[in-house]
Amino acid sequence: MQNAKKQQGVALIVSLLILVAITLLALSSIKSTTLQEKMTSNLYDKQLTQQQVEAALLEAERRLNVLDPVALPFVFPIPAANQVDRWTLADPGAPNWQNAAAMNDGMANPASYIVEYMGDWPDPDFPDCNSATTPPRGCLSPTFRITARTQDDDGRAAVIMQTIWRR
Repeated sequence: MQNAKKQQGVALIVSLLILVAITLLALSSIKSTTLQEKMTSNLYDKQLTQQQVEAALLEAERRLNVLDPVALPFVFPIPAANQVDRWTLADPGAPNWQNAAAMNDGMANPASYIVEYMGDWPDPDFPDCNSATTPPRGCLSPTFRITARTQDDDGRAAVIMQTIWRR
């Protein structure tokens, strides 16, 4: 009879150890799930922000698609070689940044863009056309660098993209 009482105490200790192990496993699983939810949320936010920036690039391209884009008031002249890139210095709230139309119902930060005239470049299909004595018509065309970005307001994702647009 005395031997059975000793065994009952050991069973209690073993079951408590198993319960602690199961609790630790459950807590680890909850922590992993929470981390995965945060990563998914950040990826979703980045995708929305990237869509905002791509829409801003498209809006700038559409605005450039006019008769004389070089004369547009929001287009910067050719940057100087020793000048720091405008898009690294410009404050997004400054008047030189054009606000793009917001999309995604305010779920992502709105984007803004700047446009820089980069000069007349040769057609990529005929890169040596400008080295001819008399360049053929349409050899050189106005080329622009469009930079669009969102700001990382309130800890949300920030995206910056650039594209070269040719007329």
